[in-house]
Amino acid sequence: MRLETAIALRYLRSKRKEVFISIITVISVLGVAVSVVVLNMTLSIMTGFERELKAKLLDTSAHIVIRHNSGKFEDWDAVRTSLEARPDVVSVSPYSYNQAMISTTAGAHGLLIRGILDEKAQEEKISRSLVRAGSFPALFNPEPVEILRPDGTLDYVKLPALLLGRSLMRRLGVAPGDAVTVFAPQFGASPQGLIPKLRRFAVIGAYASGLVEYENGLAYTSLQSAQSFFGLGNSVSGLEVMIKDLDKAPAEAAQIAQTLGPEYEIQDWTIPNKPLWDALKLEKRVYFIVLLLLILVASFSIISTLVMVVMEKTRDIAVLKSMGLSDKRVMRIFLTQGAIIGLLGTIVGTIFGILGCILLREYGFKLDEAVFSLSEVPVEMLPENFIVVAVAAFLITAAAGIYPARRAAKLKPADSLRFE
Repeated sequence: MRLETAIALRYLRSKRKEVFISIITVISVLGVAVSVVVLNMTLSIMTGFERELKAKLLDTSAHIVIRHNSGKFEDWDAVRTSLEARPDVVSVSPYSYNQAMISTTAGAHGLLIRGILDEKAQEEKISRSLVRAGSFPALFNPEPVEILRPDGTLDYVKLPALLLGRSLMRRLGVAPGDAVTVFAPQFGASPQGLIPKLRRFAVIGAYASGLVEYENGLAYTSLQSAQSFFGLGNSVSGLEVMIKDLDKAPAEAAQIAQTLGPEYEIQDWTIPNKPLWDALKLEKRVYFIVLLLLILVASFSIISTLVMVVMEKTRDIAVLKSMGLSDKRVMRIFLTQGAIIGLLGTIVGTIFGILGCILLREYGFKLDEAVFSLSEVPVEMLPENFIVVAVAAFLITAAAGIYPARRAAKLKPADSLRFE
């Protein structure tokens, strides 16, 4: 063990006449530890919220979306076949997007109707948010529903199916099995003039994405029903591409754009929500900087502790210098002492931060689902977060020993021993 380290450890040990300094040393360690715990748990919770938001947004979109610049994607089947041959592509699904208005006895509401195919990729994505299990197959093979004829008689008719958001169903006052009227933006000629195109749909269930805006503005139907109602023929609005690693979506989208050419618009999942992701990253950085101030405040107690140690050990410092210890080595003693205090606080804080995150993840902290769309606080433990916090905490607390160490190095042996 180096001499400086041995002396620094000796000064940290409690002596009867130095109990007060030892108590402040323990308080300094605990101050750093508490700050590290708070910072670790805050970053884990924020990362958890970011993960949940990302999952909810991706449940309603794809990793990569491909659209034709003309607005009508007619050769989608050939493009789909070429994309499915790419090694990183998991699935390619056609879809349609059309504006419409849904009308019930409770009122009318504008929304987007999304047409999809009965495929495994679509089923896996939508089934995660279904309020009632088994609604997805009914989207393509609905049961007959009871409707009232103009003459007052009841009849059972097989209508195209519609899957609504839970929030919109509550707003319109409809339930599974009810028939609703959907208006398309196209108009048709009649003896009475231009009339909007309309059709009856049967509500077969609801989905709950946790995002009220999506639930109020998006409904699902089969692609065949959408193509027939909106007059799309065999064309679609675009293709949804799911890949193995969503973090590689921007690079994969760039490669697909080079392959398909300029007549196609390729957009990865980060582009539509870029302002949101940038805001989340900025918020995370701000929280990190603000909470680092807690560690900075805790480092002030380390400074006061080391200053008192220097004042208490003035005679020892003078003796060491008289024996030939240089100013740099004296300074190193107190820098080492401050680093040890900071290291202990960082280690203790990191351990308890990990334990706190584990307990919070296992036992949970309940939330109001109506407000947060989550039943409990999400926790995402990333090793890099803990490493960054530990390194930042150690550097700040280690730097706290610079002033006391320089003060100790400037002591002159003659002045210190004059009155001894």
